[in-house]
Amino acid sequence: MATAPNLPVNALGAGRAAIVFDLGGGRVLRRGGAPAREAEIMAHARRAGYPVPAVHEIRPDALVLERIEGPTMLDDLRRRPWRLNSHARLLAELHRRLHAIPYEDAALLHLDLHPQNVLLSPSGPVVIDWTNARAGEPAFDVALTWVIGLTSGGRLGRAFLRPYLAQFDRSEVESALPAAVAFRLADPNVTAKERETARRLLR
Repeated sequence: MATAPNLPVNALGAGRAAIVFDLGGGRVLRRGGAPAREAEIMAHARRAGYPVPAVHEIRPDALVLERIEGPTMLDDLRRRPWRLNSHARLLAELHRRLHAIPYEDAALLHLDLHPQNVLLSPSGPVVIDWTNARAGEPAFDVALTWVIGLTSGGRLGRAFLRPYLAQFDRSEVESALPAAVAFRLADPNVTAKERETARRLLR
């Protein structure tokens, strides 16, 4: 989640489709998405030992979650760019661990797993923002991270992609690119410039 100067006083940050508020007592309120479905998937991942915030309460329009202390992987990269290669390997490992979790006769995918959605807590990385998660093929999840990094990650995001993609079978990921681009283009929060960049990736 990125912080912004025009957020409410108790807001910790906001993405394109969600906002997070501090409730105190080690809890946050995340408003946006489909809370019940998101909570079910998070609980499934957590039972499998995946690093996910605990869900304390499900509300009609929000989730009350465990507050995770620590910077995002993106913020850490901005302060310490020399960690780019190690963080790229860490993100790839988080993908592999996630894809090893069975879900609805396929693999569990996050579909928004990039450096801004990984919190580096004192006890290890924690993955947040499970709005898009679903079952599917692992290469599609990796390809979507590629598309997000290229279209929305700026210069740092593009630099991150080289060591990140090196952790996977490039041909498998490339075969999933058309579907990943289509998924990205279907997101109403994507800007016109990001859409054009995504289309150029296929060309």
